[in-house]
Amino acid sequence: MLALSLGVTPACSEGSKKMHTTVQLSLWQLIDQLGAHQPIRREPVEHLLHTTLARTESSNEYFTFWSNGDGVPIALDDGTRIERIVLRTSNEGDARGALTLTLSGRCIRRDDVKGRFAGMRIAGAPSGRSPNEETTFRSETAWGELVFGFAERNPDCLSSVGFGEKTK
Repeated sequence: MLALSLGVTPACSEGSKKMHTTVQLSLWQLIDQLGAHQPIRREPVEHLLHTTLARTESSNEYFTFWSNGDGVPIALDDGTRIERIVLRTSNEGDARGALTLTLSGRCIRRDDVKGRFAGMRIAGAPSGRSPNEETTFRSETAWGELVFGFAERNPDCLSSVGFGEKTK
């Protein structure tokens, strides 16, 4: 399990009655922590983000999907907010997980991401049907793959981060 003591505090957004959790990590620290705890599994993600993930109706015989269905955002130390968490785990023995975090809050610029992950390559482009469609970039790491998404509605600001395990 995670050998990390997290400062986690419940808080209420200004002008909002909706509670959120604050995790005392920046987005970059969170990426490092999630990468250090492979394989990607529900319990470590819940512990690290101080949330509970619920099984979704999208689950099937091959994969189980988990989400923070309560819609309570998670605020990070650097002003980034995690609006949605989607975790996919395999129902087969050599289970590989995948995790996607949908972000809001401060703008993390494309150049900032490229500065940290120099080997990024374009992986996907929007079709033009929705301002929420993303241009995606992939970056290989020692533990797997990161996918960074930049939505058309704000193409220079990071809107999602995906985590995939290294294939065997």
